[in-house]
Amino acid sequence: MTPQEYCKQKTKESHSSFLTAFIFLSKEKREALTALYAFCREVDDIADECLDHEIASRKLNWWRDEIDRLFKDDPQHPVSKALHPFIERFNLSKNYFIEIIDGMEMDVKFNRYESFEQLQLYCYRVASCVGILSAHIFGYKNKNTLTFAKNLGIALQLTNIIRDLGEDARRGRIYIPLDELKKLSVSEEEIISLKNSDKIKKLVQNQVDRAITIL
Repeated sequence: MTPQEYCKQKTKESHSSFLTAFIFLSKEKREALTALYAFCREVDDIADECLDHEIASRKLNWWRDEIDRLFKDDPQHPVSKALHPFIERFNLSKNYFIEIIDGMEMDVKFNRYESFEQLQLYCYRVASCVGILSAHIFGYKNKNTLTFAKNLGIALQLTNIIRDLGEDARRGRIYIPLDELKKLSVSEEEIISLKNSDKIKKLVQNQVDRAITIL
């Protein structure tokens, strides 16, 4: 199996709707985005599926080392090998790959966020950085594109948080900032059960308003 074939298989397994849009791109851009998406799946799977936090951190550290190898022209993993031809071609920055890994480690280390300032950093790392790298692959002329990609990433991640609020809570993760729960007197138990109350509706609406404002 070639590196590109590995990435295609990895992305197919995710059943993501994003993949459908890739068919309208050139072969080069399609392969670059597929490799980027496969990288995101690799590190995200570590955060989601590895229950031992120490082992998860070791695996993420391996990926940090692998990104170093990638930018030194010595990739080892099929995903890194698939990414390698596109690093210079699309001016992909090492820092964004590391930020994505750091975001996944936040999922390993934290299951609560005290404030939106902390949550915003998480959203930037796991979503905005992916959007910025994607913008480089798509190609852009307007310098404001990267700012839009950053804001769109945060807004989309907030949307995912709203959508998966109950499911995440039942898995032990609450992404709504704790100071906002306290302000509206919403308990963690109410989040887990998604109790239909005015307080919950207000809490969710606040996140919706925030996502819209960010855009």
